[in-house]
Amino acid sequence: MNTSVILSYAFMYFVLFVVVPFVFVMFVMTCIKFFRADHEDAHHEMKLKPVFEDKQSFSFFKSLKTVVEGKYDVCCNVPLDTVFDMDLHDTNLNHECRLDYVLIDHNSSEVKMVISDAGKQNNSPLKKLFGKFNIGFIEMNQHKQWDPQSIKQALAV
Repeated sequence: MNTSVILSYAFMYFVLFVVVPFVFVMFVMTCIKFFRADHEDAHHEMKLKPVFEDKQSFSFFKSLKTVVEGKYDVCCNVPLDTVFDMDLHDTNLNHECRLDYVLIDHNSSEVKMVISDAGKQNNSPLKKLFGKFNIGFIEMNQHKQWDPQSIKQALAV
């Protein structure tokens, strides 16, 4: 037999038994990936909330910013781990706890006061913790009338 005939048969078998199965497997894997990704995205659809905060919390936030008169920065929904360097073995505190409003001194970046909604959680361990570090901790119900003068007096101390 001629070498060109042998090479043509070798090329034909190479294409038939190597290239065609490889292309077929790649096509099937791509189809599986495409349909699986489409199926997962349908269950995890993300939507934008219509409002960031409820109206009462937002009006309280705006009025709190006017009370502090630019001397303090007001941060909302601050994690407790951001304020304190806590050990994970400290079991009496909830490490996922979020502080409703934190007042930070504009010049020194120190935490001066924490205001928390009394109805959301049990704040007695937090009150003790902030008292130990001489940081004001005020529990108030946002749905009732609050006194801006009492916050000004607490900040003056």
